[in-house]
Amino acid sequence: MLTTKEILGRLKRLRTEMDLRQEHMARCLGIDRTTYVRKERGSIPITTDEWVKLAEATRKEPSFFFKHAVPAEDSGDDREALLVKLYRSLTTEERDDLLCGVHLMLKGIRRKTVRDTLERLRSI
Repeated sequence: MLTTKEILGRLKRLRTEMDLRQEHMARCLGIDRTTYVRKERGSIPITTDEWVKLAEATRKEPSFFFKHAVPAEDSGDDREALLVKLYRSLTTEERDDLLCGVHLMLKGIRRKTVRDTLERLRSI
């Protein structure tokens, strides 16, 4: 069985990986930030309804927070969140350079979804 500390650690880690602020999470729960901080630290319990709302805010199933092992399929979500965080941290010029590099790397791929997405990225 996971400890409360491990469960809350998973919540905090996911929130930071998704680059979500405590204020955002608090708004999702309909509470102020300081109350959310106390919940995330374990000073105040998180209700079942609040866990459901937190799962919706992070696009996870509520069980994600309570499972012993996070399935391998979730590691892709982690990579995606890290890539988004990286992209958001770049300047406009660095973002353009990154997109140019991605286009060069993927231009030989024939899948329609990839081609269409690359075209949309170039037109923005």
